[in-house]
Amino acid sequence: MMKIIRIFLFFSLILLAGCGKKEFSIDFSLPQELNANYKLIYYASDRRGGFIRESAVAINGGKGDFKGPTINPALVYIYVGPKAYPLMVYAERGDKISISGKETAPAKWTVGGNDINEEWSQWRNANADALSSADAEKINDAVKKYVTANPDNPLSALLLLTTFSRIDDEETFRTLWRSLKGDAADSKWTHLVGRSDQPGIKVSPRSRLYSMALRSASKHEVDTLRTDSVKATLIYFWMANVKERKDMMDSVKALVKEYPDSALRNIADICLDPDSLSWRSQIRKDSLKKVVRMWAPAGFADEKIMTLNVPRVPFFMVVDSVGNQNYRGSEPDSAFKAFRRLMKK
Repeated sequence: MMKIIRIFLFFSLILLAGCGKKEFSIDFSLPQELNANYKLIYYASDRRGGFIRESAVAINGGKGDFKGPTINPALVYIYVGPKAYPLMVYAERGDKISISGKETAPAKWTVGGNDINEEWSQWRNANADALSSADAEKINDAVKKYVTANPDNPLSALLLLTTFSRIDDEETFRTLWRSLKGDAADSKWTHLVGRSDQPGIKVSPRSRLYSMALRSASKHEVDTLRTDSVKATLIYFWMANVKERKDMMDSVKALVKEYPDSALRNIADICLDPDSLSWRSQIRKDSLKKVVRMWAPAGFADEKIMTLNVPRVPFFMVVDSVGNQNYRGSEPDSAFKAFRRLMKK
């Protein structure tokens, strides 16, 4: 008889586990004067796949609630305004998440429901002024401080993937990312966020650039840019629709005047627009001389561009005589400083 009872209890537990709700819930308790509609976006998935789910929650008198179906953990982006950075919430199946606060600023809200949300909430509260300022340098410094002190905490991985501005400081991002260990270095966090420039836990090594063959404006055919015969090579990647392009080109012109001897250096600009007419129209306006003007019609999908891991435009790359990338980024001043250092050697 006892054996039958144990079997019955065993199967009851299995049934109860299988009947668990395949969703998470979010409960809002905010200032009474707050009335708003917030957009929520997250990736709802199971072992077979998933889809992007977009919904909304109505906040009336500071109160509101939301239920989101999912099997796998999800990162929920809550958009609280057209210009405000979204509030991010980590949700697992069955989580009952609470969002509360006495102010309307999301950075000062308290989020609960699991350990990650509680720690993330504490970090946001402590760095509310930096987050509200939208100053990338201040925010990056706040993330750097936390990651340095907590390299094995999953929140470190999430902060790097969602809050740290890699565009503004790629070198620090790479250093901090390599410092992650333990649970923070698990690939599940990169899968959760789904960033195309960081698909896995490994940071791809910088490819050496010895030569690059692309369409050339001067010869109307394929030309080869070589780095081993000069002290330094500076490459500017661009597209016609980038609003900063004219200022960037003016800066490049000034650098050409500073280093007029093209036998000692390479200065090149590479257009990633698919339209050759757009490329030629722009370079005729620039009237740059002693600059290698090249075109990659496949843009970011070009094999050479992909090998060099060019993530965006505008983008600068400075290469030494043995092919090492001494600088990668979008800041012309930083690129020119790296170029000048190589030219002095």
